[in-house]
Amino acid sequence: MNASRLCRSRVVAAVWATVFVSAAAGGVADELPFEEEAAMRAAVARVAASTVRIEPAGVSEATLGAGGEANPASGPSTGIVVEPGWVLATAFAVPKDAREAIVVLPAAATGGDGPAQRDAGSRRVARVVGRDLARGLVLLQMDDVDVPAVAEWVPRSELAVGQWSIAVGRAWDLAEPSVAAGVISAVSRSWGRSVQTDASVSPANYGGPLIDIAGRVIGILAPLPADTAGMNLGTELYDSGIGFAVPLEDVSRVLPRLKGGESLSAGVLGIGYAARDPFTGAATIATCRAGSPAAKAGLRPGDTIVSADGRPVTRIAELRHALAPRYAGDTVELVVDRPRGKVAEAAAAEAAGPTRMTVRVELVSELPPWRRPMLGIVPERASGRDAARSPARVAWVWPGSPAAGAGVLAGDVVEAVVPPSGEAAAAGDELAVESAAALAGIVAGTEPGLPLGLIVSRDGQRRKIPTEVAILPPDVPAEFAERVPEYAPKLPLPVPPAAEGVVVERLEAAEIAKPPLVVLPAVAPREPLGVIVYLGPPRGDVEEQQAAAWKQGAARHAVAVILPGSADPQRWGREDVQGVKRAIATLAAKRAIDPSRVAIAGQGAGGAFAWLVADALGPVVRGVAILDAGLPRQASIEPVEPGRSRWVLFGSTSGQSAARVDGDRRRLEQAGFSVGTMPGDQGTAAVAGVLTAWVDALGVL
Repeated sequence: MNASRLCRSRVVAAVWATVFVSAAAGGVADELPFEEEAAMRAAVARVAASTVRIEPAGVSEATLGAGGEANPASGPSTGIVVEPGWVLATAFAVPKDAREAIVVLPAAATGGDGPAQRDAGSRRVARVVGRDLARGLVLLQMDDVDVPAVAEWVPRSELAVGQWSIAVGRAWDLAEPSVAAGVISAVSRSWGRSVQTDASVSPANYGGPLIDIAGRVIGILAPLPADTAGMNLGTELYDSGIGFAVPLEDVSRVLPRLKGGESLSAGVLGIGYAARDPFTGAATIATCRAGSPAAKAGLRPGDTIVSADGRPVTRIAELRHALAPRYAGDTVELVVDRPRGKVAEAAAAEAAGPTRMTVRVELVSELPPWRRPMLGIVPERASGRDAARSPARVAWVWPGSPAAGAGVLAGDVVEAVVPPSGEAAAAGDELAVESAAALAGIVAGTEPGLPLGLIVSRDGQRRKIPTEVAILPPDVPAEFAERVPEYAPKLPLPVPPAAEGVVVERLEAAEIAKPPLVVLPAVAPREPLGVIVYLGPPRGDVEEQQAAAWKQGAARHAVAVILPGSADPQRWGREDVQGVKRAIATLAAKRAIDPSRVAIAGQGAGGAFAWLVADALGPVVRGVAILDAGLPRQASIEPVEPGRSRWVLFGSTSGQSAARVDGDRRRLEQAGFSVGTMPGDQGTAAVAGVLTAWVDALGVL
């Protein structure tokens, strides 16, 4: 039994204990009063007349599934009258491209009575006036309708875990609302935007009121996402004992703006964090997007945010709780700690402690488009646990890149950068570079075309090398496959031209029924590997001879190649996605992996499936190669951002025309992806050589 249900059980027990004591004292054993049920009925009655049904007005693009078929989730839902003539509903019921909705008034509100009136409520067309995009709420207006508004809402200060909460809906029955009882199980969910209830919440009562035992409205039931659990739609948890409601107190603050026709967007700051764990990591900035509110306010990589509007911040999660409830246009006061001094004065600066500064930042609704920038430096590899402390030592330099033109050499160690002077830095100011990950954050936040000075250590001397940031070239040069990497500190020399020492084995683990093959190069177990998962045509188990074409590329570029089979010999399916996840985790438990060099590739049906696998794995995948195929029909394409970008390649192994993927290329490029083409039409061995070289190049900065 979870904590919230245990709490509810105790409340019920207390009520029944009172009932039995009263009965014993009065000598009445056969007529027990049902105070609890009566209280719930009275509470629902207070909001019943204000709870309405919401139906779609026509067919919206957002309510269509794949292939133009109607989505079952586009049926009736619920709304609540917050002021006479004004109804709040959710974007689930009124999608983003809908301008109207049908509001069906309760039978009681139109004089209906009895079974014949159960579905005889009056239908009214309501106009979409305003939207709260951050919370998925929609404000509708009806004309000349006298329906009572909710009488009272609960202040946030009175909410506490364990209080009764009753979810009310009006999707199915116009005479009697649907009711589900539970308790409040958390008062600050969805990063501070909602309360959580264990009452049964489903699409039928999204938009309806969540009330307390006195009939006061706690909030509006809404399908808010549980993004930390990988649930971004907001509907994955319905009827699970976990539901969310936006506090009506919060809505009341912005109701005048919604009535004025505004669309309120979530406020964006424009930073990325050095730590990956939002629950334990400090709010230290790794990247400030060029042109973002953070950059304009003077924030920069290395700053640590210690408070937001007076609320102490010790973890990323606390900063997100402070920022997530805010809208674009809101101003936030941030206090940050900035490391002192230049690199040459690092010891004295560390002893003196950081500089504390206060900045005011105006949040925006969206950031300028971002495309992956680069200097042309490919750093030496580091495993995930060592990435934050491994020096930014140059392994090789991209031919023709700004770094190559400026004279950066393999073996140079980047100790600091001199950013473009402006709001974030004074002329000559230096930012220390403690690792390749820190350099990646600085480069990602620098606008292409701007100068970026490098302070490098070479042969015991400190040199300043002026260079500039460019956009990553999307195509893979054919000569990459034949390039001999400068891995002198990492690999046995000479680099094997063939496949000497390469091992082909099964990635066996207790939970893997059909272990995939893995091609492993001959490097020490502690030396980080790049990883590529290759999905060919579905064929069931993969035979060892299919690994032969990958041996030379794996050896030359120190890349592990995972070759999964399909659970169904005729198709790739959802279970295969989990198989790929487990295969990568199994390999990571055995060998060191460089997290900046992980890719998924596939051919034909496996090519389309590669995109779905990459989507499921998220930011861990830095590249996707699709051969002889386009994107799957259900592909989701979101604008890229630092730390969540992918390098995408299209290619052919059979001479097929690339014209059929032109539409996919345009969609990806518009979202900011780097989209390139494999060099020429190639056989399997040549493809393997190019792809393993490309995996090594994924780490370019």
